[in-house]
Amino acid sequence: IGLICIAPAMAPRLIGNGVECTIGRDDDPAADAIRSMGGMHRTCAVDRFTIDERNNLLSTPAYMLAGRISDAAAGITQLVTEIVRRI
Repeated sequence: IGLICIAPAMAPRLIGNGVECTIGRDDDPAADAIRSMGGMHRTCAVDRFTIDERNNLLSTPAYMLAGRISDAAAGITQLVTEIVRRI
């Protein structure tokens, strides 16, 4: 599963307690929402992605942190490349 931008905030409801994901910054209110629903937020740079191996979930902050489309594209491209590699 690949979740991008604000979509990882749904991960605890989609996957369940203990799911690991990112929306970027740990001090973002959306990160608080992830934690309040039982998820584990991981800090992540805009040009990177996180992997929850147990749940096979990849996430990247994209426009939660991006100042330009190229910033978001870097993390999204890496995430999609990893999903394709896993397929």
